[in-house]
Amino acid sequence: MIKTGHFLKGAMVLSIAGAASKVMGAVYRIPLARLLGDEGMGLYQMAYPIYTTILALATAGIPIAISVLVSKKETEGFTGDSRRIFQVSLIMLFGFGLLLSLLIAQASSFIADSILQQPRAYYPILALTPAIFFAGLMSVFRGYFQGHQWMMPTAISQVIEQLFRVVAVLVFAFMLFPYGLEYAAAGATFGAVIGGLVGLVVLIIFYLQFRKSDGQLTEGLVHSGARNTDLARDVIRLAIPVSFGAVVLPLVQLLDAVIVPRRLMEIGYATAEATALYGQLSGMAAVLISLPTIFTIAIATSMVPAVSEALARNDQDLLRSRLNYGIRAGMIIAFPCTAGLYVLAFQISDLLYATPQAGFPLEPLAFSTIVLAAFQISGAGLQGIQRAGIAMQNLIITGILKVILTYTLTSIPALNIKGAAIGTVLAFLVGSLLNIWYLKRLTGVKYELGRMLKLVGITIIMGVSVKYIYQWVVEAGISAHMATVAAIGAGMIIYGGLLLLIKEFDVTMIKRIIKGV
Repeated sequence: MIKTGHFLKGAMVLSIAGAASKVMGAVYRIPLARLLGDEGMGLYQMAYPIYTTILALATAGIPIAISVLVSKKETEGFTGDSRRIFQVSLIMLFGFGLLLSLLIAQASSFIADSILQQPRAYYPILALTPAIFFAGLMSVFRGYFQGHQWMMPTAISQVIEQLFRVVAVLVFAFMLFPYGLEYAAAGATFGAVIGGLVGLVVLIIFYLQFRKSDGQLTEGLVHSGARNTDLARDVIRLAIPVSFGAVVLPLVQLLDAVIVPRRLMEIGYATAEATALYGQLSGMAAVLISLPTIFTIAIATSMVPAVSEALARNDQDLLRSRLNYGIRAGMIIAFPCTAGLYVLAFQISDLLYATPQAGFPLEPLAFSTIVLAAFQISGAGLQGIQRAGIAMQNLIITGILKVILTYTLTSIPALNIKGAAIGTVLAFLVGSLLNIWYLKRLTGVKYELGRMLKLVGITIIMGVSVKYIYQWVVEAGISAHMATVAAIGAGMIIYGGLLLLIKEFDVTMIKRIIKGV
């Protein structure tokens, strides 16, 4: 049996691969948005949440369930059971994935016409359906390897899958653009199919190498006597709770694709206008918000084992210190990103997408960078103290509130698409406050409000400076795009200098969180 490294090494490998995948997943949307425009991105974003929702429901819990069961069986010495868990899961996901793909393909027209009320979304939805099948099979292989504490196949397949997906998205969108926006958007969504197929091939190659190096013959495997149906039931029992938890946010995004354009049309926008506004929100503004979360998610991921270790030691001072370290590190990143995206919302949208009007939803949505970071990091703290159920409860509350606020605020004519952005900020503000309150109640942590106020103060100074620097550079006769780049660069220097001045930039702090020491 292959064992490569220990838990922390595996976590590091997966973190690096996840960060690389997220960067590629965010960056490719910039040229795609410039090609498709806001209306084309609206069609793309209408189809994609359907894929991510079904994918989360069908596969999110599978790798975790398989890895837990395989690890348990291998530890007990029942090597045959772990092999059968893989085989049974592969059969289940082959049938389930194929059935789901066929059902969504059959229902594509109904979803586009009756649910989304956008017939042109038919082709983007249809083009995505095979990806569900490939993703299901990949989840089985990844869970099996993780159960053997071999993280490299998951990491490499993630990066290669994303790389091929990004290239395919741009190539097919460009090739089909002359035929119409709906076909270009369909070409973009088909990139998920190409990525999934290539990722599956990579995992199969790793599996063949694993079997060869493992050296265990079928005759030498040890079985516990459990039936295949029992093993399948164990996989399903463990996978269902995780899958339902993972589906909350994709489901909210799916409901956004239904609610936002429809509510905009109810206050007088034409179908094309409503689709374009939704594209500005979800395909442009939201992409910029996702970039800082690459770092805050990494902090949150690192916090879980660090907090768990402190809890296991029963060292309350260490536990509270690590919670504060995590929150402070997240805010050091989130505050300046929020200020920059807010102050230069229209300029950044013009620079990246050639669509300055995407600045309208970006202005209020910029503040979601802070509340999302607080939500992710506080949720990681709850998981670290073994209260994942509370984090899940608050996530569900946040999702429900997000839907209610989006439905209500988007229909206010003075707000329109800004209403959906404001709804996101308010919902996650409530969710993060709930998490933070529960953390204080359960751990007795005293939050460093004074240090947070200092960070807010230097962020305001940076934001005001960036605004005036941009104006000065433009007035000097330099192009708006160059002025935007110059203002962003100056903002980074000013913020970094102020952090050093108030002695809040602490490299040791970051190292302690990452290393969990």
